[in-house]
Amino acid sequence: MSRTSLGIDYKLLRRIPYLILLVKYGINDRDYVAINLTRLANDVGTTPQNVFKIINRLAEDDLIIKSTINGQLAIKFSQRASEALRFVIDTIRHYLDERLVIRLVGNVVSGLGEGSFYMSLDGYVKQFIEKLGFKPYPGTLNIRLKPEYIKYRLYLDALPGIYIEGFSNGVRTYGSVKCFKASIHGLPGAILLIERTHHGLDTIEIISPYRLRYELGLKDGDEVEVLVNL
Repeated sequence: MSRTSLGIDYKLLRRIPYLILLVKYGINDRDYVAINLTRLANDVGTTPQNVFKIINRLAEDDLIIKSTINGQLAIKFSQRASEALRFVIDTIRHYLDERLVIRLVGNVVSGLGEGSFYMSLDGYVKQFIEKLGFKPYPGTLNIRLKPEYIKYRLYLDALPGIYIEGFSNGVRTYGSVKCFKASIHGLPGAILLIERTHHGLDTIEIISPYRLRYELGLKDGDEVEVLVNL
């Protein structure tokens, strides 16, 4: 397969504009999203038939996964698509010679105490060390975002992140997690987008090698800022 000097094959390079367009329509790598072929066709100046052909090509290239929701075509990104989008982000970051950051602001809230259990599981801990570069303190810091920042958290759903694979211990299956490296008031950490969670979209979970509540002197209700590195 022909590849550019950037380390990506030409065929995939030609598909990237379509992937970026789908990001605009809320397509992500976690949940299937129903798409309106007519609306998409009108927005890009082509026919629904051509859009359907493009969707099929992306599926054949293992860039999207197709399904249906209430009889309507629905798609989500494959891991290969997420890696291609990550390539785009890294390339832009290199061009700009600076980090791309999303700022999230919210208030500390108490969780259900489950974070300490999950953060101590070897199946997760080994991957955190390998992929994030640190062993997390056994617990998460829960932050309820201010309403005006929820839309930025939603952006993360559609962006490629660092994947922590799910696993099974023979008794129970544990879901996958998407992470983004982050900092909270100068301390390193990561934001977790968990496949199976009881939290709403307004609440995020942060891990760190530090016990954040103790190190930062935080209590419920305190306002905090999280800088998420893309």
